[in-house]
Amino acid sequence: MMWLYLMVGCISSTKDTAVSHQPAVDTQQEELSAFEVTGTVIDTEGVPVSQAVVQVGGQESTRTYTDENGWFSLWFEDNGFGHPAIVASKEGYRARGYEFFKPDTPITITILPIADPDNTEYEFQDPGDGFDAMEENCSHCHTDFVHDFLTSAHAEATNNPLLQDLYAGVTKKYSTAEDCEEGGGTWNMGLEPGTVNRIQKCYLNEGVLSDLNPNCAQAQEACDDPDISADIAPEFFGGCADCHAPGIDGTLGDRNLHDATGLAYELGVHCDTCHKVRDVDMSQPAGYGKRLVVHRPSEPGRNTFLWEPVFYGPLEDVANIAMGGSPQPKFNEAVFCSGCHEQKQQALIQDQILDAQEWPQGLPVHSTYSEWKDGPYNQDKTQCQWCHMPASMDRANAVDIATVENQSITFGFPREPEDIRQHIFRGPLQGEPRLIDTAVHVSLVSENHDNTLSVTVSLSNIGCGHAIPTGEPMRSLLLVVEATGSCGSLNPSGGMTIPDTGGFIAQGVIGTTVDIVGTKLSWSSQQPVLEEGQVIRVVRPTGMYEQYEGIDSFQGEQRTPEEKGIETMFPIGHAQILDVLEEDILLSTALDVQQGDIVYLGESVPTESLEGHDSLPIAGHAGYAFSKVLVDAQGNRHVPHYRAVDIASDNRIAPGSNVRTQHEFSIPQGCTSGQITARLLYRPVPISLAKPRGWEALDYVIATSQSSW
Repeated sequence: MMWLYLMVGCISSTKDTAVSHQPAVDTQQEELSAFEVTGTVIDTEGVPVSQAVVQVGGQESTRTYTDENGWFSLWFEDNGFGHPAIVASKEGYRARGYEFFKPDTPITITILPIADPDNTEYEFQDPGDGFDAMEENCSHCHTDFVHDFLTSAHAEATNNPLLQDLYAGVTKKYSTAEDCEEGGGTWNMGLEPGTVNRIQKCYLNEGVLSDLNPNCAQAQEACDDPDISADIAPEFFGGCADCHAPGIDGTLGDRNLHDATGLAYELGVHCDTCHKVRDVDMSQPAGYGKRLVVHRPSEPGRNTFLWEPVFYGPLEDVANIAMGGSPQPKFNEAVFCSGCHEQKQQALIQDQILDAQEWPQGLPVHSTYSEWKDGPYNQDKTQCQWCHMPASMDRANAVDIATVENQSITFGFPREPEDIRQHIFRGPLQGEPRLIDTAVHVSLVSENHDNTLSVTVSLSNIGCGHAIPTGEPMRSLLLVVEATGSCGSLNPSGGMTIPDTGGFIAQGVIGTTVDIVGTKLSWSSQQPVLEEGQVIRVVRPTGMYEQYEGIDSFQGEQRTPEEKGIETMFPIGHAQILDVLEEDILLSTALDVQQGDIVYLGESVPTESLEGHDSLPIAGHAGYAFSKVLVDAQGNRHVPHYRAVDIASDNRIAPGSNVRTQHEFSIPQGCTSGQITARLLYRPVPISLAKPRGWEALDYVIATSQSSW
């Protein structure tokens, strides 16, 4: 077994781990000292290797480079513990080292070149369970790292139910054929994700496979049915697996997400996938095996190894032959994250195209890396890893089974905390406090004049090196502004309102699909399901567009306000549904509407905490929204990015920037002092996608500000 080989066969303080001289001294008796070490670094052909890094293991301050003849000289000061070592490394080679106390001749260290090409026969290795250190996997030596990883979203990148539902075009809302068909779906046989089994599912006829492959979409068979006829089997997969399922063995790139079974499905972006990334090539499209240049070993292995090990990583002194450590400094740089967190795409649905003048390089559906690159965190050289892979303050070695006494080439060397980063890949809702809770500062000021309360809310991105929200375009921030007085809640009378991003049960237009006369409302023949307690909110288009700061091509004054796509909607009023009659709906108050006003059917906002509350449809409420709004060829907004052909607006808050929103509330005669509250909600998934698919959709309060008037 590998662990026996590691524990018994690799421990040596008396030899170079590749080709070496034997130490000329008794390592158990020689007094520890400081001295000069000289030698040569060569490859397996005996050719000197220039510009190789040579250093004392665990002591980056000692690093030096070999000259054109492979020669080096460095000053060695032993720390008095473990097995002192000199380690040589270079990109494109497996690092090797030499353990000793004091050699009496120049030493030779042989580093092993990594042979091309990438090996498609290689099978990705299981990380382990993060607890058992006696198995043949990553967890044997890196138990804490694996435990970290298993708590991360990276571990769920493939089996994420939202991803799988969107890909197959199914909903969990209906569990029987009757309910499915009544809900407008199609009950059919399809794939059980992560397996090769067939199960019954409810299809919405809208998903990656069906939208990108009209042949199977128009047939009686589901596009993900394992038994689908060969002549209509899907051929286009949207690139989902390129980032969500890198662990699919074999040929990389443009794979079917449903090829992911076993380890590839269960553990997503796991240890062996990341540590097989040899380089990052920004000239290539996003994805594993594309921008992320992957190299799986092709040289036959020795001892218990089928293939000669190679693992790429940020450290230059990982010389354990069971690792085959090869340095890649980009593991410590934001550019590594760009492999998947920066994506421009062409239109994916057949016969659809982008506006080439508007989007000459593709539609920027994911832009986290460029948001960082163009911002202040890049100027300060603050990398993504600093926040999302925090330093391990309670660890002194990357190898959990290491001790002060056994530190060595086999067991690793002492490290600074920033060199032993946690592998939690911390997301917005992780940590205590949560990462997103420290991202935005919210404050407000108010002015009372002529029975009108004017409120200005200020929001500053103080804690993110990228825009907020970022990543998946489904995410949004919703600002909910409310005012109360001695008379109760104050009605909004002007200023900004939450757009359709806030969600709605139904949307109508006065004079077209909805009529309101006094306290009576009637909807057209396509009337939604109306219930007592629901809320009607009415806003009025003003023809005025906001000149917001924005992100990327929406930043600054690159576009006119109208081209930036956010029209100011004036609040007209809101009313609760008191009764639903056969022809008319009775409202709690009369609304003074006019033709063209927009009507949102939604729900009331509770006064208690909204933390972890089911996402409520609150479009039209006083407040604002921050999001990147993707649209499809039919003009539908907030669509999944695989359907997108354009961006309607992008007013997310850039790193280090401040935005202000304006709101007005009417103060009734005799109403005295009260309170203003601004709550900022993080909404990971829009209601328009969540509700039809039966997903859980929750809101999270990430900042609150209150003021008295």
